[in-house]
Formats: sequence, structure tokens, C-alpha cells
Amino acid sequence: MVKNYIVGAARKITNGWHLEHNQDLYQKYLEMYAMRLASFRKFVQEPFEAILWTEEVADNEEYTKANWQATWDLWHSEPCNIFWAGCDTLMIQSTSIFSDHFREYRMFNFTDPKTHPDLPHYFNDDIMYYPHTMSADTWQLGQDLWKLCETDPERNWGFDQRRHNQMFWSQNIPMEDRFHPKLAYQAPWLRNLDDQNQIAVCNWWNNVELVNAHIIHFHGSRGSQAVIDIMSRFCKDLGIKP
Repeated sequence: MVKNYIVGAARKITNGWHLEHNQDLYQKYLEMYAMRLASFRKFVQEPFEAILWTEEVADNEEYTKANWQATWDLWHSEPCNIFWAGCDTLMIQSTSIFSDHFREYRMFNFTDPKTHPDLPHYFNDDIMYYPHTMSADTWQLGQDLWKLCETDPERNWGFDQRRHNQMFWSQNIPMEDRFHPKLAYQAPWLRNLDDQNQIAVCNWWNNVELVNAHIIHFHGSRGSQAVIDIMSRFCKDLGIKP
């Protein structure tokens, strides 16, 4: 029997979170995670087990490596599907995420910028899916790419996202089946629900209206308290109880 996991991480980073020396952000992400988990429990159609990895790390590079190793170990321990969703995400309507539709490693929507010198299409990696059917070659590519980390110019922040993109784009997936913005609705500016704000967020990343989104990614390091406030508003309106 194949097990379903929804995983994420909220790790205290002793040298500061990402490029900021912000120790407070760890606690803010725990607040976000409580709402994220409650929303998935309310709306995911399939049974699942939730895991949050919380072991402390020194810096962002260790953070990404620890998350990769934890995901690798879990997937290789038993037949399972693993859906990674950052703490700053929220599911807002009933959603099937463990169906047979996605049989390869997946990301779902663009990041900013939408292109990279190495990649004509550049996706965000805060929402990812590792199905039990994904290729061993895709896993191995992700593992092998770590060898380039120490000399990479994007080592301290962008390397891991590009590594994930290289895994994703190495697979033989039809172009029309790669872009699924409803499952990773990018909302870095969505701090209120004014019409103009919603239109701007829709047009830049998503090409789909907010009302049709299934999972919103708020980009929680960009004004963490404002993210908590807007997530709380969604939870109140949708009857999500952390």
C-alpha cells in the first residue's frame, strides 16, 4: 500500500534566516504552519500523514540540504507519495493532490523572474510533489547536482531552486501539462483582497483568478506579520480552525 505524506520544514537557522539576520521569522513560520496544516486537513481529499521537520541548522544551505535528505530518506523508506508545501501556503478549497495524474516529480508555477540564464521557464519550489512513481534517474540527478553547490554563484540562496528546476525540466512531460498555477498560486503581494491587488497578482504569475486557486503561496518572508494576518483572514472566512 502506498502512503501519502504532506511535509514541510520550520527550522531555526542560527546564523539568520535566508539572507536576513532575522531569528524572529522562525516563530512566525510556526504560526503560519499551524494554519497551513489545518487548511490541508480540511480540504485534501485523500488520507495523509503530516510531517514538519524542525531540527536546527546553521544557515540556508544547511536548511536546503537537510530538507532534501529528509525527503530522500522518507521516499526511499517505503512506497509513498510526498507533497512538499512550505509553511507559508494555504489550501482554500477541496483538492485532490495524490491522484494518479502526476506520475513524475512536479513543480507547478513560475517564480520571479520567470526565466533563468540556464532555463527558459523557471518554477518556484515551495510547492513540490514526489510521487511514488517518479524516476530513480530524476532522484539521482538531484543528488548529483549537489556536487556543484560549493562553487555555484547562487550557492547561498538560488542554487536549490535551480537544482529542483533541473530535475523537473529533465523529465519528458508535455509542455501543456507542466503549468498548474491553481496548485501553487503565487501571491507575494497579496496582503489584502482589494480588487486591483488581486488582478495584479493574477496577471503577473498565475493567469487564473484567485477564486479558482486551490493552494496559495504567500511568500512569508516578505512581511511575515502581514502574511499571518491575511492567512488568518482566509482561515476565518473558510472555517479553517488551526
